[in-house]
Amino acid sequence: MVTVSRNSLKLLSIGIGLLFTAAVYYTMHYNPRWDWSAPGVGKLPRDIIAQFMDQAYDKGQGGTAQQSYFAKDAMDNAPAADDRRDGAPVPHEIRDVIAQGMTVAVIHRIGPARGNPQLDVIDVFRIKDGRIVRRDRYPTRFAQ
Repeated sequence: MVTVSRNSLKLLSIGIGLLFTAAVYYTMHYNPRWDWSAPGVGKLPRDIIAQFMDQAYDKGQGGTAQQSYFAKDAMDNAPAADDRRDGAPVPHEIRDVIAQGMTVAVIHRIGPARGNPQLDVIDVFRIKDGRIVRRDRYPTRFAQ
């Protein structure tokens, strides 16, 4: 039978606590898993998409918005869309925005611009770490 004094157990528990604290400090300081330079850090996914759309459509800075808001390895089933290139502002009308967790769906009408016809679409965005990691575009047709 092994006997251990209370002082030894107290010192052991303090030592284990200090080791856990040091491990958490090391992990958070030297190995962060987040990107502080992302434009959406600290913002709601709905706000991130609103800012992306403002820059890409209203200001016509789609290329800049794509570089800022999309993750480097983002998946997009509409890579040649007008909102991914710089140019003249693109008129658009947002019909509805639905946000659930880190997913935002935007139902909008993109007006004729840059040689392309009017287009009714549903864009579903997925946000992670303050950036867009996926966009699925579903062309549709709205009733007037």
